Amino acid sequence: MGSHEEPALAGDDCPDEGMCTFKKPNVMFVMDYSTSMNEIWDVDNNLSRWQVTVAAVQQITQPGSFLSQNTHLALMRFGHDPAPASEGTTITNETSGIVDGQSLDVQWDDDANEYLPCNGAAIVESLNNTVDPMLGSSVGIGTWTNGAMVAVGEEIAQTKADHPDDGDERAFVNVLLTDGAWTGVDGTTTLSPSTQNPAITTGDLYDNQNIQTFVVAVAGDADAEAAADETAAAGGTTEAIDGATPELLQQALADVVQNIIDSVVAPECVGGLPRIMVLLDASSSMLNISGGTMYGAQGETGWDQARSALSGESSIFDIDVGIGAAEDVTHLGLSVFGHNDPSPGEQKLLVQYGPCMKDNFSWALDPETSCVEPGCSDPWGGPAISWTFQDGSLVDPPGFDQETISHMPKCDGATFCSGSGTYTHLGLQLIKENQATYHADGQLDGATYPTSDATLYFNILITDGQYNGYSTDAQVQAELEEMYDDGIITYVIGFGDGVNTAAAQAQLENMAGWGSGGNSSYYDADNQDALETALAEIFGGLEFDPCCAFNDCSENPEPTTQEPDPVPSDESDDGEEDTTTGDDGETSDGEESTSGDEESGTEDEGDTTTTDEGGETTTDGGDDVGDDGGDDVGDTGDTGGTGGIDEDDGCNCAAADGDADKTRGLLGTFLALGLFGMVRRRRRD
Repeated sequence: MGSHEEPALAGDDCPDEGMCTFKKPNVMFVMDYSTSMNEIWDVDNNLSRWQVTVAAVQQITQPGSFLSQNTHLALMRFGHDPAPASEGTTITNETSGIVDGQSLDVQWDDDANEYLPCNGAAIVESLNNTVDPMLGSSVGIGTWTNGAMVAVGEEIAQTKADHPDDGDERAFVNVLLTDGAWTGVDGTTTLSPSTQNPAITTGDLYDNQNIQTFVVAVAGDADAEAAADETAAAGGTTEAIDGATPELLQQALADVVQNIIDSVVAPECVGGLPRIMVLLDASSSMLNISGGTMYGAQGETGWDQARSALSGESSIFDIDVGIGAAEDVTHLGLSVFGHNDPSPGEQKLLVQYGPCMKDNFSWALDPETSCVEPGCSDPWGGPAISWTFQDGSLVDPPGFDQETISHMPKCDGATFCSGSGTYTHLGLQLIKENQATYHADGQLDGATYPTSDATLYFNILITDGQYNGYSTDAQVQAELEEMYDDGIITYVIGFGDGVNTAAAQAQLENMAGWGSGGNSSYYDADNQDALETALAEIFGGLEFDPCCAFNDCSENPEPTTQEPDPVPSDESDDGEEDTTTGDDGETSDGEESTSGDEESGTEDEGDTTTTDEGGETTTDGGDDVGDDGGDDVGDTGDTGGTGGIDEDDGCNCAAADGDADKTRGLLGTFLALGLFGMVRRRRRD
């Protein structure tokens, strides 16, 4: 998971609309100001329905919240009109400013027709300065809901006229909060006359202008809830959201904002979020040290250090890109390449582009994940090791929702690992073809993560050695240049001291040039710290849409899945014991998390070489040194001994199974909207 500690606010800096890829939506809060809202609702704190509703609205619109940062906000209160035949009428003894049944307290724009950015503070201040309905009286103000919705429609029409440049590009959204059944104009007739049914107006707004009206029923009364459902359905939002208790109200408003994100903001943002594919060298030299003359212990190998840089505490996911962590505003994927045998090669997609994939990266690259007896008892014990590759969506833990394939370089031989070469062009070919398929699929109706012509793709190639003897310059150049011609830059990082020769540096420089149209040089990273720095420099050169920073991976890993991903547990220094304790106190042995005897292997043809009678699929150790093109001594060298895997990074565990109580996908957003402290994240039983 991400490492943010306070994801509740979007930030102090107000993103100018010109920095956004879309026009900020105009959101109108329409609040029931009838005296029935004065009923004591939160008995423990002696708070009325109005007071609780005010606090909840202030919470989700406060400065720094998603709504304040990324929309224009307006506020209208409504009651009834005691003299509908006359203009400018007020309610007897009503002092807050209700005129002709409504009061527009906060507007989207000023008198010069300039939109007011990040105006959540105006909502908070206005509600702070508004007295309770009729100073707390139980009678006196009715619920002429339709009058309010008609006034909202008129305000929308005037706003459109005042901003002709908006055209049809700016979305309008209404959020109606009401506690009772609607009344007629003068507030005396409940659910009549039929001409004052607010569903007529919300239906007109939706049918003719595609303006949604979300309804939060702060009710608990069956007739009121039925009327609210009708108003919501006509307004294009299916049914009212239940806010019948203070706790449900908090959740209801979180649902509203999530719905605004899903229906208005996300369709504009997701296609434009950068897609980044990390292509990691999985040659056997990544497991060796001392110039490639011996296998490395835990934390010493280039593989361990690369895994930590990609999924540890200071990983690629945690890079600060100015509007949050990289994982919140990008979709990252992971692929590897090695030898060309077995056909078609060891190149493999481990993790498809997606949000919040830090746990998936960590599990896929964890040596313990692919270490299953009898082929492997100690993933750092040296050759010969026979790995078992698993799919994290088929084994639980981790129980991922997206296919996640584990991988390790071959470790054949005796004193050092060998067997996997550096067929760089095969890895490049894989990610090129995967991107093309992924992009096309993202343009189909119903795609989970839509893509468009605006979708930015780029690659990060991390390699620890030359491809001499495996790929040719022409093969590598062709793949890199073809992707660049399609608008995809490939950044190149030379990792470890095996790339410090003049020949290796020249090859890295060539690849960087081919992958960038001659505009970039390669990054030199001798160790884990330098690799993390190189990744940060790459991300530092990118621009991100500040209005699309609505995700929060620290609270909501794998956000579409509605279930928690594995979280780190305490583990001993030698990595032999690994346990996870769930909320119910049950503890499972970490060794069991990698025992894939019945569920090991993948459908990828290049994953395995042998299958035993029990169905377990593993790579074959064998005596292949020298005859399979494996990385020999001196071919690439080691990656140094600095850095290492963080203590908690080796965990393969997750909360135990069971679908009855999975974490809901919106809870991360719930926190990101300024609703921290109101709910606890649930885990599966």
